Amino acid sequence: MALFAKDHMLGTIEASSQSDAFEALAAAAVRLGVATDQAAVVADYKEREIEGTTGFGGGIAIPHSKTDNVSDATLLFARLSQPVEWNSLDGEPVDTLISILAPKSGADVHLQLLAKLARKLMHDDFTAVLKGGSADEVCEAIQAAIS
Repeated sequence: MALFAKDHMLGTIEASSQSDAFEALAAAAVRLGVATDQAAVVADYKEREIEGTTGFGGGIAIPHSKTDNVSDATLLFARLSQPVEWNSLDGEPVDTLISILAPKSGADVHLQLLAKLARKLMHDDFTAVLKGGSADEVCEAIQAAIS
């Protein structure tokens, strides 16, 4: 399975809370065949969030988990129907998500991806595409960022 492909673009998802967002991301992981247990993936997201916020600021979060509950490393992208509280570093709510799920058995691919994405988030042109670009533009920007 591709790490990130157009079918990993979830569009706008309905979420009024962080938990709702985790549910939608986990459902997508199951639909894509990366995970089989939606509830377990939701629990993984929540467990990781307890360790520290994944809200980077500027309305963007990168919820991620290295877990036995996924078979392949995968990125998912979504915009939220409304900003939700995320306990972000800047205190602002989140409306844009890039999720990283990686199997525990794999190398530290999730950390490499997280580092690449975090570096790109410092560039206004990248965040502008994430926030307002077309699906094709976002897909291209994320693929370039993780290459």
